[in-house]
Amino acid sequence: MKIKKSQLKRIIKEGIKVVLNEADALTSEQEAFVKPIFQAAAKKAKFKLKGKMFAGLGGRPQAEIEIFKYGKDGGSMVNIWGWTFTKSEASALGKSWEKLDGQLKVAEKGYEPSFHIAKDTYYMQLREAADIAGIKYDRKEYDNLFR
Repeated sequence: MKIKKSQLKRIIKEGIKVVLNEADALTSEQEAFVKPIFQAAAKKAKFKLKGKMFAGLGGRPQAEIEIFKYGKDGGSMVNIWGWTFTKSEASALGKSWEKLDGQLKVAEKGYEPSFHIAKDTYYMQLREAADIAGIKYDRKEYDNLFR
């Protein structure tokens, strides 16, 4: 049986994707350890987990979460850029900034400030989630599972 060159490339690419996904995947014991911590942090800080938890660099567990970036273009010489866990926090910052910045007189309409809010992805470490949730986890169990 002959395999065409294009078929071979596709097979190799799919194989590499599978291997990389399996290398980062958490075992069921690891996921049972980290999932409650990430869920408690999400509940307390009101952010959304995107569902994917994996072992990041150095085997440290991470979760993919949704954040909201915000920023301002134009207007006064002061710039504001950052991110929040919820869209309502970003909107509140935007409204207060536009009210403050709108009080300044601008020469032309084209230079009025505009506030931008956009979704983004952040990869949260387990330590960050534990700090947010106020949870102290068993270091010995963590070492046994992840080292």
